[in-house]
Amino acid sequence: MAFEIVTTHFVAHEHDLEDAYELYRQRIDTSGADIANISPHPHPIKDDFTLWDLRCQAAYDNLPAPDSMQLYELNALVDFSTTNRDNAIERFFFEDHTEPTRFPASLGGLDQLTLRDEPIGELSLTTIVYLGMPEHMLAAQQLFDATVADLNVVAYQPCVAPLEGTEHAALVGPLWVRDATLNIIGKGDGHFSPGKEAWAGWVLTSSAPEDVDRQLHEQIDPGVVVITRAVRELF
Repeated sequence: MAFEIVTTHFVAHEHDLEDAYELYRQRIDTSGADIANISPHPHPIKDDFTLWDLRCQAAYDNLPAPDSMQLYELNALVDFSTTNRDNAIERFFFEDHTEPTRFPASLGGLDQLTLRDEPIGELSLTTIVYLGMPEHMLAAQQLFDATVADLNVVAYQPCVAPLEGTEHAALVGPLWVRDATLNIIGKGDGHFSPGKEAWAGWVLTSSAPEDVDRQLHEQIDPGVVVITRAVRELF
């Protein structure tokens, strides 16, 4: 089975969130997909482009006060092998494509996830970011594997993937600064920090944030420096 996380971003007024969640549950329950986990409630998300894009859709749909709608997120851990994915994925919107909507939405997510552990607490989707020279991607992968082995991991993408620093500066920037500091104090590899490569691995975990931070593995040796940080989002 190939599981994926389907992320539904939508705009709504706060007083409509309970109705939105009930509608979401009703629709995905009839998708025919195997749903292993879902968000316990919608949570706010910051993404200015998606917020204004969906507010614009709300205006075209003639919904009341679109400029005061806020952006929220719902996630589901799903296996579509039991049904037709193209049809089932439509159920993760709040309406069929020929119907008007109360909650303009867009879909995203992660695919090719491996399931492993039963959750033992609140789930979070954690991005683990690595910074190093291009030839050290294998070292980053090995460090990620070691971290995954030490955590309660409900689902994860087995392989780290390149992360474009200019597009994800909020994720990578703190590693640039830390790497530059290592260079200044003589513990780095001497290479220009923003010129290095970044990679990311994703884990859906019920380990506490402090446990994730404690289990992060990195390498700071002469000639090989791969440093890391974890960024947690609600599931």
